Amino acid sequence: MQAQTMERLDSRPDTAALVSAAREGDSWAWEQLVEEFSPMLKARIRRFRLSHEDAQDVLQTTWMLAWQNLGSVEDGHRMPGWLATIAFRECLKLTKRTKEICTPDLDSLGSTDDVDRELARIWLAGTLEELVEELPAAQRVLFRALTETSEPHYVDVARRLGRPVGSIGPTRARTFARLRGLLQAREITRDFLD
Repeated sequence: MQAQTMERLDSRPDTAALVSAAREGDSWAWEQLVEEFSPMLKARIRRFRLSHEDAQDVLQTTWMLAWQNLGSVEDGHRMPGWLATIAFRECLKLTKRTKEICTPDLDSLGSTDDVDRELARIWLAGTLEELVEELPAAQRVLFRALTETSEPHYVDVARRLGRPVGSIGPTRARTFARLRGLLQAREITRDFLD
């Protein structure tokens, strides 16, 4: 099968073609995806300043979850963002479990403004997670389903949640309005985010 895959793909394989081949069980294609995207994932994970062992665990868990859920990737070109999202969530889970303070690799960011933005982003991500926990269960589940991929499709979300497609948009609007209210209650405004 490897020879067939190599003939099918150009000298630099297209990500979508690799994802498609890996979904069909082509181990060579999967290895190419791992080789191509592991450096990007390692760089993102390093920003969390985890121990070497924890960073390796996050990387391994990211690839395991990606393999288990590869069938849900409809557009292979979105693979980098999808992988980055999985790694980010796994870093957050690990830091919550270990109760360690999560700080990015600030030295790699450059200017003071970049450091400030990165710290604000990480703080806001933690705050947002707290606020999501305050949502009613149905809104919490929908929010998480909508944020699992970089560009979720309402049809997929509705199917996974067992809800009518037409209910996703209005529930999303109510969920985001409630989150905006919770942010405003903590005096986190658009000015803070800019």
